Amino acid sequence: MSIRRSIAAAVFVAAVSAPTVIGTAQAMAETAPPTPVGQSVPDAEPTESTDSTEPTETVEQAAPAAPSTPAAPAEQAAPPAESESTTAPELDEAALRARLADALAEPGHYDHYYETVAKAQGGTPEQIQHFLDAELARVVQDDNALEAAKVLSAAEPGSPIWEAAQKAFDDGSPEAIERFLKKTLPALIDSDNRVKLSQFAEDPLISAGLRAKALAVLDKGNAEAIALFLEGAPGALMDDFRIQATQAMAVNGPEVRKVVNQLLTNGTMEELRAFLSKGLAEAQARDRAAAEQENGGTGGNGQQPGDGGNGGNSGNGVTQAGLTTTTTTTATTTSTTSADSTGTELAFTGPGTPLSGLTATGAAAIALGAGALVVTRRRRQES
Repeated sequence: MSIRRSIAAAVFVAAVSAPTVIGTAQAMAETAPPTPVGQSVPDAEPTESTDSTEPTETVEQAAPAAPSTPAAPAEQAAPPAESESTTAPELDEAALRARLADALAEPGHYDHYYETVAKAQGGTPEQIQHFLDAELARVVQDDNALEAAKVLSAAEPGSPIWEAAQKAFDDGSPEAIERFLKKTLPALIDSDNRVKLSQFAEDPLISAGLRAKALAVLDKGNAEAIALFLEGAPGALMDDFRIQATQAMAVNGPEVRKVVNQLLTNGTMEELRAFLSKGLAEAQARDRAAAEQENGGTGGNGQQPGDGGNGGNSGNGVTQAGLTTTTTTTATTTSTTSADSTGTELAFTGPGTPLSGLTATGAAAIALGAGALVVTRRRRQES
């Protein structure tokens, strides 16, 4: 009886303390460190065995499940991901377009840059933001490369500008190309412009006033002023040549006036330069020849003894003879007439020949014959 009572007491105590033991075991299992991999669990120490098979089964059956607080669902713990993706921040379109306008107004770039930025103005706010943040830097590099290629193509091979551009492209980096465009090229252009302005001032055909202006700009040494003067130099030179041609027309004869009228109507820079360097002198020579032809009869043939000072008659005779043939004949006769009119009077024997001219011709022939006779006699004496 005592043994049965002891077993019953033990079962009662186990039933009462089972929930506490089970909860403790669960807590210890949750907090216990994991068993290291590769290590064996030590054997548990043997405990005194009692005839507890039946009580154990009773404990396991009588142990109720510990009540647990239901965990909050995951959807309630954090907001859904869909709500985050659908609420993207709104773009400030006005601010983006203002940035794009500033980029378009930025100085120091070239054609490709401004054309590309202007084209980007037609995009959506998202496209404008992507252009400003991701594409604009590349556009600047491409713009510099294209401009440097233009400079290289336009430069004379072997010139300082050509060599500097070639060196930048040999390097190939965006920094080298930008340095060539922003620093090296302006310095080379300024040096080249000074040489051009010096050559312009040394042109022997420009007027003294235009030369003084060119030298004044050169003495100041301002690169922008020199470049501006050279930009307007062709027009200033054209005006200067036209003024010089007009002044020549005012003080010269009909041949000069005729040529200048044609040049002022549709003459080019090269034609005006050729006129001032050579054509003016040729036109003046034609005017002098015409004046000498017009006054040749009175000045050379008319003032002979025996004419009684009436040189107009003898002059009219020669002029009329020329008019009955051609103008070319008259001009030729005038240019070949010597001081004593020998060639002219011998060639002309038609009606109206002046008597004084024939007398002078005969006297000249006699003198020539006498001179030839004297020379012949001297040669005979010497032999």
